[in-house]
Amino acid sequence: MRNDDGALPLFSILVVDDDPTNLRLLQEILRREYKVYSAPSGGKALTFLERRVPDLVLLDVEMPGMNGYEFIGRLKGDGRWRAIPVLFLTAQEDRDKEELAFSLGAVDYILKPISAGIVLSRVKLHLELGAHRKYLEHLVEHKTLQLQRAQDAILDILANVTAFRDSDTGYHIQRTTLYSQLLIENLLELGHPDYPVDRNYADHVIKSAKLHDIGKVAVPDSILLKPAKLSMAEFQLIKLHTTYGARMIDDAIANLGDDSSFLHVAREIVMAHHEWWNGLGYPDRLSGMAIPISARVMAIADVYDSLRSHRPYKMPLTHEETLIIMKRETGSHFDPHLMEFSAKVFDSFEAVAAEYHDETRHNDGLPI
Repeated sequence: MRNDDGALPLFSILVVDDDPTNLRLLQEILRREYKVYSAPSGGKALTFLERRVPDLVLLDVEMPGMNGYEFIGRLKGDGRWRAIPVLFLTAQEDRDKEELAFSLGAVDYILKPISAGIVLSRVKLHLELGAHRKYLEHLVEHKTLQLQRAQDAILDILANVTAFRDSDTGYHIQRTTLYSQLLIENLLELGHPDYPVDRNYADHVIKSAKLHDIGKVAVPDSILLKPAKLSMAEFQLIKLHTTYGARMIDDAIANLGDDSSFLHVAREIVMAHHEWWNGLGYPDRLSGMAIPISARVMAIADVYDSLRSHRPYKMPLTHEETLIIMKRETGSHFDPHLMEFSAKVFDSFEAVAAEYHDETRHNDGLPI
């Protein structure tokens, strides 16, 4: 990246040494090619780092107060400074001390008395290596972002397959995904030991929620699109959407291998979002804590949306009516602890339902 005048910015170097002569010498050697800062002690160097982060540190080992080993320990223990390459300056060639320096995170060491040629070559080498590492990290981040965007686009396509087949479900996928996000983010913030949710798992739940009914693509149209309540036999067939969906995801997991971590969460949701806390759900009659957290979250989101939605065979319920029914089924259908933890986010469900109301769709099922 160039400055406003088109010139490449100078690398900055912090020299830490208690000997004024060494400081002046290193400044003289380096200042023609680099922006050089100096600190006569480890403490003053840490104060400097609070204001500015250099591209490289030249660090004397033997200093009064905080020596070089203590300083680099502080440096590498702070995420703001951990990536700064550190070159040790030492008057003693001691293998044990060299090993200690490298174990603490130093990338190189320079023996005193200082040689201008050696200093310049070592500094140039490690600055170039650092710049290359940053470039590779940026490239990886860029490629990862591209892959995530492609992945999200594919997930949207897959989720919309079900939506296009069943236009009566309207914005069901969008709403249930947002309800799931509210629920799982609340669990993440809560940090309850029996509900171990980290940022990664929460993101997987949010991303995968939209696939919860993907197995319905394998359900015959005569059942999926029936404008009336299903018979018992038809209901048994539509229940198979959980296992159909799980099989689809199993194939994807087999192909992706270690890159499929979010799909494992998607499989949990797809397979188990109709399981009941009391074990009377389907397809595996799981109960209690044996039901994955992701599926327990999805169960709440899915049932809330179903009760709030209009169907040819039923009228939609209000937010208050829906919560009365769901609270009545707490401990049988729903995880009672999760329902208790989630009480404060249910008000936000009503706002989501209002924003993604099905009357804001065209008759062909496409969002306006």
